[in-house]
Amino acid sequence: MTLLSEEQRKKLSESGIRAPYVNETCIGCSACVAISPDVYDLNDDGLSVVKELSNYEDLSVDDSIQACPVNAISWKN
Repeated sequence: MTLLSEEQRKKLSESGIRAPYVNETCIGCSACVAISPDVYDLNDDGLSVVKELSNYEDLSVDDSIQACPVNAISWKN
């Protein structure tokens, strides 16, 4: 689940920029939003989505990945 389109993700990947990805196992606990509100938001279903940014480094993404209780978040190139 992401606010990033496939085209945006492709552009980031071509630029060598990693982006976090939230998969379908998200339960909407919002731990990632609490840890890194600049990166994540909750959608209308209460599940986490990744905001469109030009760079995700140094935004506590690793901490949010570790805090996810269902391992729904990972880095994706």
